[in-house]
Amino acid sequence: MIKYPLKFKASAKATPGMTNTWTAQAEHNDPIKCAIPPEFMGPGGGYSPEDLYGLALLNCVLATFKVFAEKSNLTFTEVNGTADITIDRGEKGAPWISHIALYATLSGASDPAKGEKILHESKKACIVCNSMKTEVSFEVCVNP
Repeated sequence: MIKYPLKFKASAKATPGMTNTWTAQAEHNDPIKCAIPPEFMGPGGGYSPEDLYGLALLNCVLATFKVFAEKSNLTFTEVNGTADITIDRGEKGAPWISHIALYATLSGASDPAKGEKILHESKKACIVCNSMKTEVSFEVCVNP
């Protein structure tokens, strides 16, 4: 049984200048290179906060699916996903991530209908999704 609350730690280290990349890391993991994306007049060449936001959601859904699938004795060959992130201006003019369209493809499931159901349950149980005010749509494709 998982005992709550759980705590995770992330850190980042940057130098001045919007064209300089920086590093960020989660506790017990290797650092990743980060950068301001070209869309915000940065150099690109590293993970942006927008990339990490989408990746956090996508990885949470996939991780939750892996747990649920294993506990349900669902075998599969592969699950993969993509996230399309939309940034817009809110009512007060501040930019925000207004929508993320998630797409998941499940291949080689021992029970395709069960796999599709578990994917949808995984999105509903995803901690990151449940913590967002961003609208999230989810499309699932199950291949034999």
